[in-house]
Amino acid sequence: MKRILLTAVVALLTLSASAQVYIGGAAGFWRNPSDNTTQFKVAPEVGYCLSNKWAVGMALSYQYNYDDGASSNSVAINPYARFTFAKFGPVSLFADGGFELGVEKPKNFDSAVIWGVGVKPGVAVGLTEKLSFVSHLGFLGYRGSNDNAVTTFDGFGVRFDATDVNFGLYYNF
Repeated sequence: MKRILLTAVVALLTLSASAQVYIGGAAGFWRNPSDNTTQFKVAPEVGYCLSNKWAVGMALSYQYNYDDGASSNSVAINPYARFTFAKFGPVSLFADGGFELGVEKPKNFDSAVIWGVGVKPGVAVGLTEKLSFVSHLGFLGYRGSNDNAVTTFDGFGVRFDATDVNFGLYYNF
């Protein structure tokens, strides 16, 4: 047990010493009072830069939805590969390709498995050497569930609405 713990600590120190690890996450909130809908999402994230163009990471998300009396909670895991395709000084444009697997539990109904595979375009702005502002700006791909009544986004397509926009901060080691 001591060897495993020591190996994990040495691995973390090695990764952070090379300034290739980032932690952070994103949050999103949407409220439409005329339709009486609310959506809240928080997604802590950790990643590792493989090069100037490629990174891999994982986000764990929690989302709450309220729609005129009906509510649901969901948790999901989202591993991804990030490709940075353009840099303009401190601004980087990227695309996260990956999948999402989670569980959604509507109030007064059984839970459902949700999944998705696709690309999320984004922008990162280096505020300092260690701190970056990051935003994802949509989704292109497929999303589904084992219960079509649970999610309203089953299917393939492109979404650039408020439910697929989030903002976050990353700390780079």
